[in-house]
Amino acid sequence: MTVKSKDLDSNENLLISLFSSLKAHFLLLSLSLLGLALRLHHLGGVSLWYDELLQLDIAQGSFSRILPQLPLHSALPLDYILLHFWVKLGHQDTWVRLPAALFGTLAIPLTYQLGRVMFNRHVGQLAALLLTVHPFAVDYSQEARPYSLLLLLVLISYLGAWQAYRTHRWRYWGLAGVGLLGGSLSHYFALFGWLPLGLYVSLNQIYHWRAKLYWAHTATFALMLFILSLALLVVGRPLILYSVGVGFTTALTEPTRLTLSPTEKPNRGNGPPLEIAYISDNFLSQLATPSPLGLFIYTGCFLLATLSLIPSQATHRPAMLLLLGWLFLPCTLIYLFLLQRGTFFAHRYILYTLPAFLMLVAQGAHLAQSYLRYKLPSKSFLTSYFLYLILPLCQLSPLLTYYHLPAYEDWRAVGQLLQAEAQPNDAIITIRSEQTMNWYYPPATKPFLMYSNPANIQAEIDKHARRWFVLSSYSYKTDSELRKWLEQQGAVKLAIDKRVTLYFQQKGLSQADMLAQAKQFHLPPIPQTYAELATQFCRIKEWASCQRFYKQAIQLATTPNQQANYRAQLATWMAKNK
Repeated sequence: MTVKSKDLDSNENLLISLFSSLKAHFLLLSLSLLGLALRLHHLGGVSLWYDELLQLDIAQGSFSRILPQLPLHSALPLDYILLHFWVKLGHQDTWVRLPAALFGTLAIPLTYQLGRVMFNRHVGQLAALLLTVHPFAVDYSQEARPYSLLLLLVLISYLGAWQAYRTHRWRYWGLAGVGLLGGSLSHYFALFGWLPLGLYVSLNQIYHWRAKLYWAHTATFALMLFILSLALLVVGRPLILYSVGVGFTTALTEPTRLTLSPTEKPNRGNGPPLEIAYISDNFLSQLATPSPLGLFIYTGCFLLATLSLIPSQATHRPAMLLLLGWLFLPCTLIYLFLLQRGTFFAHRYILYTLPAFLMLVAQGAHLAQSYLRYKLPSKSFLTSYFLYLILPLCQLSPLLTYYHLPAYEDWRAVGQLLQAEAQPNDAIITIRSEQTMNWYYPPATKPFLMYSNPANIQAEIDKHARRWFVLSSYSYKTDSELRKWLEQQGAVKLAIDKRVTLYFQQKGLSQADMLAQAKQFHLPPIPQTYAELATQFCRIKEWASCQRFYKQAIQLATTPNQQANYRAQLATWMAKNK
């Protein structure tokens, strides 16, 4: 009877373990599918923006021309090469963004796995859930840029290195090597992400100085660094890397170099400001959430996890220190590097540190929930799952806001208008943004910065009687004289959005003649476009067209304030007509 009882207990434990495993796998699959759905939602809803088009213009060219063009954009080749083959299968906006969405989705199960082996299943699940719904992660999983790929590769490298030391199985170093090499060929800032790994390897070696096994680990990591150094020497402009590295290292040893005037910095800019408020708004709020309550909860969980390092018998100390290094070292070095170079800061640069932050938050939430369950052993739903629910809910409002944001600039609308109205012998002059029309209006294909030279612009004007000019925020500093000339010529202004304007001008025609052509244009359904044309008709006192286009602008307006503004403008013009 005793033997049978033990067998029954053993079978029962096996069934419980199997059920728990199936439940965990089902949850992970559900999170991955949810993450994919969030990243596919509205994927092609807005136009590709300037940086995406810059990358795609290179990717759609010949393979042999990819590497020579990258230095102009301070880029590395991996994502460009992947897109080069991908765009051969399609050019739709949704299609070219799909790889980033897939990379971002794959980061979810990897975050779970790393959180699970570093802490426990609950931390892994919560961290994966937070990454699934995080607007920061969703945003860059919807851009045809390398940041989602870099996030995935950094996760692979950290998971591989952690598992290599945890299990002493050498195949995990192969996994880490894929992440290290791939990340290093995706973006220069990946190099800052390898420093915490280097410290982790070094500390393991110091604590196990006499163990041959750890010497083998250190040698393997050193070999990987040597291989990726060779790869960077081949594709990463070694002389520039060396000079930039020396300049940055010197600035770190002489901090006064960080506060030089913009004219004395390499890129002649201020760089990110040295202000606590700026760091909070652009680092902490981005990694956590912009809402004050959500920021308070995320910060509290993060601090709780960090404070758990204080006791001498603290568990998970190596994992905590590695994650803190992964979070703080790259963020600090990227900030100081941009400050030293005099270059603006962009949130995307720190995306690959997001999993580290979320795992620390998840660990803090797990500690808090464990304490509540201990103090309130009633096992109520509130004490068991409160933080596990409130943390992802804090992202709901920012995520919905993200989905309703307008495009940075609507190059797609410009391309569609040109496809409908431009004639084969028209000049298409896109100032400092040639790659935008290379993608959306292929007949306009020109080398990048072709029209940054006034002589080239004038030569194109002289060759064609009918001309289209695409001006934007990327050209504003260089095209003031051109704007004056277009105004003098009575060119028709077609406002696309706050950042992009299309002008139509034809030699020998008056403004009234060109506006008469504009009446027949197939215009994009953008209220600003109709309102700007309405204003131009009003100025030449063509009141019927003025009313018609203002009414169409009012009909297309997206907000009550915009409608009211257009009605007021129309009323003002009509009063002048009387």
